[in-house]
Amino acid sequence: MSGKRSALGAMGSQGMQALASFTIQVLVARTLGFDGLGAFAIAYGVMVLVAGLASGMVGDSLVVLERRAPPVRSALQQFAGAIAATAALLSATIAAASGLMDAATAVMFGAGVALFALEEVMRRLLMAGFGFWRVMMIDFASFVVALAVVGLSALAGSLSLFVFLAAVAAGQLAAISLGIVLLPREERYIVGFMRGGHGTVFRYGIWRAGQQFLRPAMLTVIRTLVTVLASLAATGLLEAGRVFVAPATLAVSGLSSYLFVSFARDSNTALSAKLRRADRAVLTLVGLTVVIGAVLVAVLPWAGALLFGTAPELLAVIGWIAYTASIAAVTPYGALAAVGGKQATVFAIRAADTVLAIAFVSAVLLAGGDVQWVPATLAAASIVGGLAIRWMILVPMARAT
Repeated sequence: MSGKRSALGAMGSQGMQALASFTIQVLVARTLGFDGLGAFAIAYGVMVLVAGLASGMVGDSLVVLERRAPPVRSALQQFAGAIAATAALLSATIAAASGLMDAATAVMFGAGVALFALEEVMRRLLMAGFGFWRVMMIDFASFVVALAVVGLSALAGSLSLFVFLAAVAAGQLAAISLGIVLLPREERYIVGFMRGGHGTVFRYGIWRAGQQFLRPAMLTVIRTLVTVLASLAATGLLEAGRVFVAPATLAVSGLSSYLFVSFARDSNTALSAKLRRADRAVLTLVGLTVVIGAVLVAVLPWAGALLFGTAPELLAVIGWIAYTASIAAVTPYGALAAVGGKQATVFAIRAADTVLAIAFVSAVLLAGGDVQWVPATLAAASIVGGLAIRWMILVPMARAT
């Protein structure tokens, strides 16, 4: 029963985070238009990308490694701080230098990047102790604070990209503060600078960071390609389709987070049994995606127009549903292989299917294809990677044991 409660908590926590992202992006679309949504999507994509780096290097490492060993904990702290600070500086500098944002907005963007990364580490620290319902609480706090910032700014009559980035940053800061309070006492401490743990964390975390980096990096590249080869408005309209499919994506992401922690904890079960469990999880997640996707397609004509002013293209929505189904078919196998020590091989396969996806999308756009085919193209490349992880890594491992 506790496992089911944890799984529901994982879905709830991911759902709350997705609801916050969904609401903010709908508000951006309604107030700043699709051009504004395109710019915000690029900025938010960078935040997610950096959070993925922190989640892989620090978050996954603290789940699998002995995080209470002082040298390891010190290394985890240092990696978290370095990722947040470096990414914030680079993001703000590039955003200002490229002309995408003015100086003040770029600074706020950098702050949001840093806080987003640190909040992700806090979420993973709570997850490591199966505190998924506590994760949901800090995500709720983030959501409420972000909405408060947007609401107060709207009353003052000054909604802009700066305001929405400030709302995200304020929400992440609130979540980190509440997370500190909700951490179990045995986790609520830091250690001083120590040597000896960096190699341990790096050897495991670098591959997981790379893997976590791949999907948001790919989406950022795809948004940039669409902006350059089509328009910023096309990026915004395509992003609206992705946001509309968020309810299906959140279920997949939440259960995947639970599976990774569960696989790491369940070290005494034979790999063949875990593989059967991963197979069942894939079937469940894909089925859930199809059911939710069918509901979303049915309500698209009126719900899409209500949320975004203009309904996203049906082809794009179906494509994003297919892409979410491909994630459902990939993530459980990747999590199991990474817990089994094959994180480097998983990264290699996922890197290959990411390059394949970018190549496919580039070919479609350069050939003059419709932008709305992009999500389906991504799904085709993603499913290849998932099948490769199962048959090239997990099946041989299970036979060997």
